[in-house]
Amino acid sequence: MLFSNRCKYDIGFGQPGVPEGDRVIIDTVPDKLPWLLLPHDTQCESLKFYDLSRNKVHELNLPEVLLGGVSVEVSRGWLAIAKKGQYIRDTKYSSYLSFKPIPDTEIFLFNPLSGAIHPLPSLSTLVPYYYSFVTNCIFNLGGYNVAEFIRRIELSSADPSKSIIALRFNEFEANNCGNLALCRVGDRCWSTFPRETDRDLEFGDIMFYSGDLCVLSQKIEHVETHIFKLAEDDEVRIKFIPVSTAARLPFIEVEHWGHNMATIKHALYEPYLVESINGELLTVVAHNVCYAYYDEDEDEESLDGDMDALEEERLGEREGDFEHFFEEGDHFEPFYFEVSGFDVMEMDPNAGMMIWRSVQSLSDQLIFLTSGGRSVSVPANDLPCGIQRNCIFFLENDNYFSEVFNDYETREEVLHRRVSRESGICYLESGRIERLFPSSNRLLKCKVGWFTPTP
Repeated sequence: MLFSNRCKYDIGFGQPGVPEGDRVIIDTVPDKLPWLLLPHDTQCESLKFYDLSRNKVHELNLPEVLLGGVSVEVSRGWLAIAKKGQYIRDTKYSSYLSFKPIPDTEIFLFNPLSGAIHPLPSLSTLVPYYYSFVTNCIFNLGGYNVAEFIRRIELSSADPSKSIIALRFNEFEANNCGNLALCRVGDRCWSTFPRETDRDLEFGDIMFYSGDLCVLSQKIEHVETHIFKLAEDDEVRIKFIPVSTAARLPFIEVEHWGHNMATIKHALYEPYLVESINGELLTVVAHNVCYAYYDEDEDEESLDGDMDALEEERLGEREGDFEHFFEEGDHFEPFYFEVSGFDVMEMDPNAGMMIWRSVQSLSDQLIFLTSGGRSVSVPANDLPCGIQRNCIFFLENDNYFSEVFNDYETREEVLHRRVSRESGICYLESGRIERLFPSSNRLLKCKVGWFTPTP
């Protein structure tokens, strides 16, 4: 209730001024809880954060060099700001580009408290992925959103000048490279992790843990370790961790309601990496319920066949994934994904065979989960009034969209039907979920996330 009353105008994308008493003053009292970065766009001259500890909205101005940019990731007290750069034209990969130049995207690491800025290599150095993404989006959807290209940016330490930066990015065509890249501050280009041509290695959530870059992957059975060399002979050890939790779920359930709508349970799950306050590596799995349209003219046998195919996809008995099935299926068209619960598991990334231990309670900590940056855990002692222990605060930034069906639909109109931006609090003891605010049906160019103040 406190959050809703304080942030209702910002959630509604209004631009009210923040009272002088709410402007941030860095004091000697450490923040027990992270701040929530609120929605913003390229026209904003400042960023707003909701402070759960003090129940205030802080407003921090953007430096002139970052005006026109938006935050697309949050990690270790730093924001990754994406800003449109100069127009560029590709010559080497002409098959990926039209003759019309496209804008480059500059990336900056920005500490909104200290004002420090560190430029990173631009996205155009991710050849050919950035070109492919932009041109495919423009051709198929009429425009592009950089926040959909950048899936995660992760720092190995809170000091960018001494850190290795990992980028997990979206892609339209796999070719021989993966969708993971690394760099250091000062590098001229991103170094892309090579993907083996005979394997379909999948990149999930990423996080630096004990000096290694951990990557969740749903299509491997054992922990795999790779040594990757950056441009200046720096070596990074990357550990791919299997996260095959599908077999732990009940069988898929379908409930038909209305004339042509259905609820599909136990079908989708999204894993996240979190380091606990005690140093354990946790995997938090968010379970989703899918709401979908279906063809009411299809007979029962065809729909049952679709469910069998879904079950095979989920359990990994055939190639492809759940989203691939929906894209090619003739009977079901998803329109909303709703978070229905969470599982927390502890693991040892140094073990060859993954041994999962279910964590039943977070009695001594809270978890702040987000798809817009690094998820964090905090101690659950001396919590502000209204904040309970053994909870997961979650934020999602996903935009589910389909192809444009005719010339009269713009990209925003298509995404209007596909946005599933879930947020809320899950009380692990009872499994009850409270939504912080409704899923916004407006396309965001930014990502909301949990910001850990580090002056």
